[in-house]
Amino acid sequence: MKKYLFLTLVLFTLTACVSMQGKSDYIPVGPQNLPVKVKDGKDLPVFTNVTQITRPWSNIGIQRIKDLPNDPKVIEASILRLQNFAASHGANALLIKQYFNEDSTNGRPITLATNLVKYLDDLSEEEIEIITKFAQTTAALNSEDK
Repeated sequence: MKKYLFLTLVLFTLTACVSMQGKSDYIPVGPQNLPVKVKDGKDLPVFTNVTQITRPWSNIGIQRIKDLPNDPKVIEASILRLQNFAASHGANALLIKQYFNEDSTNGRPITLATNLVKYLDDLSEEEIEIITKFAQTTAALNSEDK
């Protein structure tokens, strides 16, 4: 029994190490604190080209994970990490905009850059209120800059 517990802990630790590699940053570009509609990030659709998105949408944020090793398991775990983050911020989908791997032969790191997609054709009253306040605040800030 102790042997199985030990093996389970080792496997869990290795999985955590794979999924937490790379440096992450986030740039909010739209309203934040939107209600979460997708509970599990793995259920969040992932697009690799803007033409795949067939509904009206807006970008509410840009997230990147930098310095990833060129390892398919790490990339897969990182995409799931991005999906979970996007879902927790109220996004409906994830658009992978850039996948940098300039020269995989010399071991250069990979960077994933994504947009958090918010669909605009099924907004709740709460979301409309948050977006309206964001737009008003942005307009006020822009008028002060002039």
